[in-house]
Amino acid sequence: MIGAGVAGCALAAGLRRGGWEGSIVLFEAGRGPGGRAATRRSRQDAGWRLDHGAPLLNLLEVPAPELVAPLLDGGWIVPWQEPAAVLLGEGTLGPAQEDPLLRGSLYRGRQGMDDLCRGLLALAQAQGPPDSLRCRYGTLVRHLEVRPEGGWRLAEATGAALGEADWLVLSSTLLAHPRAMDRFGWAELPLERATEGLGDGALATALAAIARMETAARTNLMLTIDPTTAARWLALPFRLLGFDSQAQRRWGLRRLSIQPLTDGRCAVVAHGVSVDAAVDCTALEGAVAGAVEPWLGERPSGGEALAGVAQRQLMRWGAAFPVAPGLPTAALVCPASRVAFCGDFIEGPGFGRIEGALRSAQALAGRLLALVLLLCLALGGPSMAAAEVVPYRCEGDLLLATSDNGAVDAPGIPNTSGGTVPGATVLLAWRDLRLQLPRTNNVGPPSYTDGLWWWSLEDPQQPRFLHRRGAIESFSCQAVPAAAPPDDGR
Repeated sequence: MIGAGVAGCALAAGLRRGGWEGSIVLFEAGRGPGGRAATRRSRQDAGWRLDHGAPLLNLLEVPAPELVAPLLDGGWIVPWQEPAAVLLGEGTLGPAQEDPLLRGSLYRGRQGMDDLCRGLLALAQAQGPPDSLRCRYGTLVRHLEVRPEGGWRLAEATGAALGEADWLVLSSTLLAHPRAMDRFGWAELPLERATEGLGDGALATALAAIARMETAARTNLMLTIDPTTAARWLALPFRLLGFDSQAQRRWGLRRLSIQPLTDGRCAVVAHGVSVDAAVDCTALEGAVAGAVEPWLGERPSGGEALAGVAQRQLMRWGAAFPVAPGLPTAALVCPASRVAFCGDFIEGPGFGRIEGALRSAQALAGRLLALVLLLCLALGGPSMAAAEVVPYRCEGDLLLATSDNGAVDAPGIPNTSGGTVPGATVLLAWRDLRLQLPRTNNVGPPSYTDGLWWWSLEDPQQPRFLHRRGAIESFSCQAVPAAAPPDDGR
């Protein structure tokens, strides 16, 4: 996997929790996991850390991604409970819900936003064999090469080998988007160059869609405030301040985050609207001072924009947010080339936010695991004799239903309707879910349930697939023809 941001880490966790025990290697150019949800730290200042990108995770769609519950259970993320507001163009505060980032269910990392990714990696480590998940930080993959037998070779800029893999997953568009040539001065795009002549129409379509994608850049100002002045900042009626469209035009800011540090200081992160080179620390600091002046008080008279600033840093983020439309979900997996994609640049719920990264990783984990299951069934011996696999499309994702008339473990149950016998089960593989549901004693077409999930075949072409979570949630499923094997027989 290329990239240890939220999507890459979530994919590792989803694959592990779905039963994949093979090797997983994440290559990340940064010093640690997180990507745009990373937390900056200082080797010289142990008490200094700040979330310079995403200040929180918000979920707008239900149900939540499957990995959210174990992250909460493990204490890696906690509900956001800090005050938030939106600054309106006339200089007054409005409700937080005016900012799309502040709607829905809100969460933050326990000790910083990178705890989200650290928690995902911990979930992955807990499920697989020892040492089968490796993270190689500070490593920029520069060259890709298709192996003659299939799969991939990876190398760094010097040409030194980084490793080989059966599958390649990109959780960002860097190795496939033309902006990489401008940013690094590359003469070609690594993935495009490596796949020339393969004749994979699915991958060609995906690469063309990625090449057309636009991204919005950001300029972030990071301020460290001394303990005396920090008390005033921490007493403001908001810890996170969004800006409506008029306020963005007036102050040139999109969002303001106030983060307490452990020693009485605080950090202030200002997300600027413009990425113009003329927008520097002075300009952004002045905009911050003007925006918060009604609550923070008068500006100092010595010429500086804000009092108590002990440290200033400016960060320009060249591709902070993808711009719709994103990569179609149909392009998530290119089996002929063994390439897959996940990230917040995939179209669908949560596009451009952490939610989208989590949901795309969940969907990709399900598709990859379904491919593995199909391969296992194709290679299965006598143990597979009693199983029948039927593919369905449920809510846009592949679902494999494996019915198994297993050993008769309850001879007193008389129902054998539909050719099933007591002890029959169905295995459902969908997204990152793996469910084994026992046959019910209902008369009529076969139905299966564990009390929370329900699978029923009144209409085998459109089975009923239900989930009880307080209310009953229904998923739309339709039977599809069984998938054909790849042209090369693998």
